Amino acid sequence: MNYCPRCHRIYEDAARRFCPEDGAALSTAPQVQNLRARPTREVGAILDGRYEVKGLIGRGGMARVYLAEDVHTRRAVAVKILNRDIAKDRVSRERFLREIEVAASIGHPNVVEVLDAGERPGGAPFIVLEFLHGESLGDLLRRDGHVEDAFTVPMMARAASALEAAHRAGIIHRDVKPDNLFLVGERGAPYSLKVVDFGMAKLTEASSLSQTGMALGTLAYIAPEQALGDPVDARTDVYGLGVVIYRMATGQLPFDAPEDPKLVAQHLFATPRRPTLLRPALDPRLEAVILNAMRKRPENRYPTMAALGDDLDRILGQRDGAVVAAPLHRAPDHYEAVIPTARAAAAVLRTLPGVF
Repeated sequence: MNYCPRCHRIYEDAARRFCPEDGAALSTAPQVQNLRARPTREVGAILDGRYEVKGLIGRGGMARVYLAEDVHTRRAVAVKILNRDIAKDRVSRERFLREIEVAASIGHPNVVEVLDAGERPGGAPFIVLEFLHGESLGDLLRRDGHVEDAFTVPMMARAASALEAAHRAGIIHRDVKPDNLFLVGERGAPYSLKVVDFGMAKLTEASSLSQTGMALGTLAYIAPEQALGDPVDARTDVYGLGVVIYRMATGQLPFDAPEDPKLVAQHLFATPRRPTLLRPALDPRLEAVILNAMRKRPENRYPTMAALGDDLDRILGQRDGAVVAAPLHRAPDHYEAVIPTARAAAAVLRTLPGVF
């Protein structure tokens, strides 16, 4: 592979010498010294005798992500290390390590590539990911508010394609949100997108780490069934991506209550404001996609991520026909809980003031 140091595109053709997009001379790998990272006391540490830490590039509640260099290949990589206190919890540790098998099993160009894994002295596991140059969609939206349809539609078509590939592999992401969609390329001019962080993914086969009755995810983007701990499937990610597109198109979240119970209740029962009321210039076809993806009852949403992606392709002119605005199969479109504990919780949430 050859790599462009200017636009950060990767080309499979090893004989290519110059980037066709900007004319820059290609190299075999990113030059680590040209990549930005924050100082950290971990600089210089070598993991598994192979990955030399060069700086900090991100941190979260469960893990930190470092820029590192593979001393064997001189390739820049990202190393995600589970925080020591989290590493002591077996379930959290196994959920973190699941990202290795999950992402590796998908094998899609819009899914982050997992390269390796290991464990630090003391027991904290780490995974080695391809280095991505750019920023998360979450960073972009926090900076710019909303984005234009011409940006939203092709990027979300890539996200839908990646998630559909995950679903075909039997994997539900369960945490589809802007911070888990990475825009590859220069800030303000990304050319691709990668879905990241499959640590919370649910395999469609039985799993001891993700049982019915456990509500995991980010509340602002969570599907009703997931919020209540009901069974989830591919349509759960459809809902999450619908909320992401709503946020991109309008600059606002569809639901934004100050208390978590009321926010969950809104996901279950409240009708979101039509995106065109918030942004009249929005393409009405994109509004139809958003509202179809965000229906409360799973049976009323797009049946698959591929169906959602097909409609985005129709907006792009890459597929014939009009956007499919599927009729409601069941009305009213209020979520109907499945398991007993979920039904009990839904009954309480329905009584909260200001939900409808």
